[in-house]
Amino acid sequence: MIHSKKYTDAARGQPCTLQIPGICNGDWSTTVAAHIRDEFKGTGNKASDISILDACHSCHAKFDGQLGEPLSRDEWLFYALRGIQRTLENRFAQGILFVPADPKKRKSGKKVRSGKPIQSRGFPKAKRKMNDPFFDNSRDVND
Repeated sequence: MIHSKKYTDAARGQPCTLQIPGICNGDWSTTVAAHIRDEFKGTGNKASDISILDACHSCHAKFDGQLGEPLSRDEWLFYALRGIQRTLENRFAQGILFVPADPKKRKSGKKVRSGKPIQSRGFPKAKRKMNDPFFDNSRDVND
């Protein structure tokens, strides 16, 4: 189970990730980290902090069944999944959540080589300067 004050506090001032039509108040100053039910939720236990989404006061109340007609099971699942996905993306953009990125790949599935620039066919090779970080000392500058 993950608990992180920094992760939950990052909800403050963020856009509501539930954005339930007709409910969302658009006031990001009321946004808080809303926990959803997960495998850790139980008597005396709060859900893991990885199972949160950023919700404005109105959406949070509706999501928890405290405002008007409760959401259907399908609606609740839709908003929960979308809210968690948006919240994870936001935490990544905020620099709070770190995910190692894979090397970029071409459409062919081959990894893009990093280092030396790829030369286009039919065009003369660009002249490299000696202070170029990709300069290969074993070859002539213009070969």
